[in-house]
Amino acid sequence: MPLQLSRIEQLPNEILDQIISYFSTDPPSYSRLRRLPSLGIASSNRKDLKNVSQVSSRFLALVRPFLFSHAFLDLHSETEFLSFISQNVLARYVLSIVVIGHDAPDHRRDLFWWRRVLRYLDPLRVTIIAPPAFIGAMLRMHGDADSWAFEIPLQSLHLRQDRRQRNFDKLIPFEEPSSLLSARTWTSFGFNEGSSLKPYNHYEYFHYKVPSIFNSLRNMESMRFWLDNVTSFQYVAVFPFYNHVHRVLEFVERIPNLQSFSVQLIPDQRDNVEIEAKGSMNPSDPWMEIESGYSIILNTLALSLGNTGSLQEFVAFDYNSLPAGPSGILWDTLDDTGWYHDGQGTWTRS
Repeated sequence: MPLQLSRIEQLPNEILDQIISYFSTDPPSYSRLRRLPSLGIASSNRKDLKNVSQVSSRFLALVRPFLFSHAFLDLHSETEFLSFISQNVLARYVLSIVVIGHDAPDHRRDLFWWRRVLRYLDPLRVTIIAPPAFIGAMLRMHGDADSWAFEIPLQSLHLRQDRRQRNFDKLIPFEEPSSLLSARTWTSFGFNEGSSLKPYNHYEYFHYKVPSIFNSLRNMESMRFWLDNVTSFQYVAVFPFYNHVHRVLEFVERIPNLQSFSVQLIPDQRDNVEIEAKGSMNPSDPWMEIESGYSIILNTLALSLGNTGSLQEFVAFDYNSLPAGPSGILWDTLDDTGWYHDGQGTWTRS
């Protein structure tokens, strides 16, 4: 007697595919890009798709495009990861990937891992979580820094392209670009710098330089070929010094086709970051730096950036979280300068 299929298994693949799509959600990393960089950025307790894939071989085939659309790679396991992707013909399904990099004790880093990964994959989004030294060396954008004073364990880089550029039905020769930033036509660039709180405990903290890719802007001309593609830039940090914010703005002003610029300079409330007065720290200093930082940003928007023509949107994610003092005086800078404010921290060109 033949085994009778359950009612759901009698449905055609097209309907089952539609049903399964409702189990697919954005990966947790998307909502954590503005939190302190963490190795757990991709962790989740949801196992809906995995559970559905175990029903039968037919369900596994239907779930596979959704199950592997968001990948996670620890570079310690790169060989195993790429072998799994290749053997199971999964490359076409990977739309985003989170990559964890490490700073080796002997300082020897494989800075071209992305060539091998992008040889197989063509994701729309790439998020890299790694120590500052790793990211700076990988991008060849590392300058002098007082790393000992900041003790930043991790930073994150987020890149996004509008459309995939590879035809997975054809094995085409892969040209080896010199930089990850030129390996795809990235249109969105985001950098999360981590926390700058620790140096506030030192006397004349403002003389210290945070480990950052923005410390080395001398080779900006060589970056022009990929900066031309960038239309969206997001900068996230926790209490950065105003002089460093100025350095970031020097980078932003060199993005010729920038349309959207967003910033967050105070910690996400979910991270429970507290200002503890230690050493010579004045608890008001971090807030003074934020006020000065936003003052520089808004004046730049009102003047040089506001006159570029391409920039159409500015977002201050901190708008509703700043103390009453700064939030009551800073934003007036953009009044009568051609910017329209929605009252929630987003300005658009009128």
